[in-house]
Amino acid sequence: MISDLPNVIIGHILSFLPTKDALCTCILSKSWRELWRSLSNFDFDDRTWKSKIIFGNFMDRFCYLHNSRENSITKFRLRVNGSYPSSRMSAWISAAIKDNLEELKLWIYTADHVPLPRRIFSCEKLVILDLGYRIDIDLLGVGVHFPCLKVLHLQELPMLDDHASIEKLLAGSPVLEELKIEHEDCESRNVLRICSSSLKRLIIRFPFVAYDEKDPGCRELTLDTPNLELLKLTDLVSEKLNMLQIPYSLVEAALSVAYKHVFTIQVDDYIDMAVHLLRPIMTIVKILRLCDTTMRVSFILILLLCLISPWSDHSLPHIDIPFTDVIRRSS
Repeated sequence: MISDLPNVIIGHILSFLPTKDALCTCILSKSWRELWRSLSNFDFDDRTWKSKIIFGNFMDRFCYLHNSRENSITKFRLRVNGSYPSSRMSAWISAAIKDNLEELKLWIYTADHVPLPRRIFSCEKLVILDLGYRIDIDLLGVGVHFPCLKVLHLQELPMLDDHASIEKLLAGSPVLEELKIEHEDCESRNVLRICSSSLKRLIIRFPFVAYDEKDPGCRELTLDTPNLELLKLTDLVSEKLNMLQIPYSLVEAALSVAYKHVFTIQVDDYIDMAVHLLRPIMTIVKILRLCDTTMRVSFILILLLCLISPWSDHSLPHIDIPFTDVIRRSS
């Protein structure tokens, strides 16, 4: 009975299966042999294949079949852990980038960097863009036009040290609602400005500072996001944290900040800066979490804020603080 359905409907059903399972349906009968080619949703992970060679050969065939087709792929996810030439992986990605693409997720764990095809920056229907690790993004001379992009995740990318590129991506995404930036080893010492009036969820994780004695510099993070509802900030890198507009819609915040001995400012100045950042947030949010990585100053901040903030009992937010951890670190 299923085989009697139109191929378009069968392809739609198969799109809900893991890609590898959908591919296995080609052995059911001759009429199903080529149905996988009409799929619009692909999720590839070379860890689930018995052989990297088999996976690579299949992806080459995928590239060959879809290079000549337009408007056939809406979702494409690729996770690669094997050793493949960057030009080969770039060809796989290029074959998936079509005008109807709505979701693109690329996590490349390889020694070689893979350049992201520039065509992606003109995909007007793209809604979700998730990029991780060895993806090279070159925005020099490229216009970014993402009129539908709502979710942008950037993790451990080389371009994260180029703050101008990040700001260019944001400027070209007028309806962006969720931004996630994770960078373990920050090298840039410039000011990073997150400016978006549409942003509702912001997750930033900068857990480690790369210090250069010859150029200690000063890192600064500025938030201009007046309509935030969720803020998760782990920043053990920036010496200055600024919030240009108070997000009165903020419901939940999780903050982890720390003073480092390599900073160029004094610890008292850092505490004053942190109080200035936290005070308006604490008068708005319903839930506030100060995470484990927050240094001993977190305890001082709460005491100061409780003394200087005109709260009534019913307006106090729920505060989740690892007091035992703070006390232990302070002792």
